[in-house]
Amino acid sequence: MRPRLPLWILIVAFLFLAQLSWWGYSLWTRSEDLYRIELDSLRRLEDLARIELAELVREGAEPAEAWQRIGSRFPGISPLPRDGGLDLRVGAATLDSLRRHRDARRAMVIGEGSLFLVLWSLGLWLLLRAARRERRLALQEANFIHAVTHEFRSPLQSLRLAVESIERRPDGPRVAAYAAGMSEDLTRLEGLVENLLAVGRLDAKAFAARPRRLDLADAVRREVERFRRRCGDGADWLEAELPAELEAEADPSAIAPILANLLDNARKYGEGRPVRLELAARGAYAELRVRDQGRGFSAAEARRLFDRFWRAGDERVRTAPGSGLGLYLVRELARAQGATISARSDGPGQGAEFTVRWPLAPQEQ
Repeated sequence: MRPRLPLWILIVAFLFLAQLSWWGYSLWTRSEDLYRIELDSLRRLEDLARIELAELVREGAEPAEAWQRIGSRFPGISPLPRDGGLDLRVGAATLDSLRRHRDARRAMVIGEGSLFLVLWSLGLWLLLRAARRERRLALQEANFIHAVTHEFRSPLQSLRLAVESIERRPDGPRVAAYAAGMSEDLTRLEGLVENLLAVGRLDAKAFAARPRRLDLADAVRREVERFRRRCGDGADWLEAELPAELEAEADPSAIAPILANLLDNARKYGEGRPVRLELAARGAYAELRVRDQGRGFSAAEARRLFDRFWRAGDERVRTAPGSGLGLYLVRELARAQGATISARSDGPGQGAEFTVRWPLAPQEQ
């Protein structure tokens, strides 16, 4: 969806720009008018000085003496010798001063106009960004509602169908198969509810990470085994390489949701291909890497991978399940305990790799 400015913003922006243009034009023309008025005043003063000087000369006064008598009443007028007499002109210094004042007023109009134009552009950009953000949030909200509705409806319909089938035909083999499916659906619902509750706790500032010295290898190993048991296929597509022991500064309560969401994400978008999980010490950090060989992501998608509610594509045509909260939750839980997360992909269809880094625990003395 390409965001467009609302009509009222465009109208306000246009009116402001029109007012700014009119203001600049008015000040500019007023400055020119003032310059011409001042220049005309000097020309009239020049003519008046000539008339008075000529009258004094006709009365018998010398031109120089006559000018000394009246010169103080005509500031800015300078006498110039001419054919044994005096010619009066507006002084060059006066004209230069007049032009400097005109140029200063022009510079003021240009400077203030440019400043207001920059502020107008900045305001328009902020309004455009706000409109884009509003549309994006509205789209994310609509996509989230659609996704969560689907995520709840699918397992609930499956559970209802299984229960009705058991009620109609309560034979042993079918009950076992239905029970396995019901258990998988309940696990899916539990994961969604846990993610929603975790995001709610983060938003309400009710989650306080407590990182401590932890055998990260043992914690990850337990969560991987729990994930394998939860998967109906036994997660034979998951390859895990873990050290015997690796101590890091981490919050034990955050390991399970981080690992579960990363593995769920790799399972959904890995397109059935092997997923590799690796934990190792690199430099001053313990690095957990989850690499799949699935759909990957583009550079444009990389900037929004960890945004809340964001998922690639359109919710109404997407086939992969999910609510758009998993990676956001992973990032927030990692940040809360002083860890970092990054994502890398060579492009669409080239798989993706997610890396979480915890600080290694200091060596015990």
